[in-house]
Amino acid sequence: VVAAAVAVGVYFLVEAGSGGAVGYTLMVVLPAALSAFVAWAGSAQRNWRRSTFFLVPVWIGVGVTVIGAAFLREGVICIAMLLPLWMFFGIVGVWPVYRYRQSRQRVDSDIFRAHAFLLLPFLALFVDQHVEPPRDTYVVTREIVVAAPAADVWQQLLAIPAIVPGEGRWNISQSLLRLPRPVGASLLGQGVGAVRDARWQDDIRFQEIVTRWLPGEALEWRFAFPDPSIHLRTDRHIDPHSNQLWVEAGGYRLVPMADGRTKIRLWTRYRTATPVNGYAAMWGELILGDIQNNVLAIVAGRLDEK
Repeated sequence: VVAAAVAVGVYFLVEAGSGGAVGYTLMVVLPAALSAFVAWAGSAQRNWRRSTFFLVPVWIGVGVTVIGAAFLREGVICIAMLLPLWMFFGIVGVWPVYRYRQSRQRVDSDIFRAHAFLLLPFLALFVDQHVEPPRDTYVVTREIVVAAPAADVWQQLLAIPAIVPGEGRWNISQSLLRLPRPVGASLLGQGVGAVRDARWQDDIRFQEIVTRWLPGEALEWRFAFPDPSIHLRTDRHIDPHSNQLWVEAGGYRLVPMADGRTKIRLWTRYRTATPVNGYAAMWGELILGDIQNNVLAIVAGRLDEK
């Protein structure tokens, strides 16, 4: 009960602060401190087996998932990304407690020493406010080869109207995690400065403002998000233009092949500023890669129909 109260209290303090949820406190310190506290208090006056110690992060992870989904209304992406971190740093927190218990012939029954662990997340809140996380830029790229010349592919890329549910392909992000799928894209204007208006399920929309226009060769754009529909309808902690995440640009590159086919290369560039950029980039590779593969499959399918 104490651990759950501290977890929820720290969560609301983080939400109220300016740093957002993507910080050292929620991602690193809180799971380690809670696991250490529960392991210490739970093993007082009894001799726990090693497996019991290291099941503590698992049970805490289950509890956090239930509380987050049922009461805090967290999105599935946030929970899926956070859970492995909580498991890992929970084990980091349990390990010194386990080693300390193993080194003692008699179990220390003073559980009040464990409450010192619960001070660490509150101290970490100050760190989140004063320490800038590292910043990195990543590019996600996917390709597909279609049996069509570059001129025909170019016309298909400019606008993709009326996407029906059967189009595209199965993927983890949109089929298993249930992220929205695209339903259409229209083009307003021609050349540099033209706007591709993209629409997804759940009334999500965003814009791709053309920055490079080479017919039959390349189409590039910068992203614009005129409303908060993406993070309001997917996960409120995933804002594509925020301090922690900034989705910058994307584009198509058409590569003619010797046999008359065309390779379509779709890329997206984004910046992250989190304590665990490498870990976040793994999810970016999965989610953006799945979205790109789905779009490329839609384009390829429509070219095959011609």
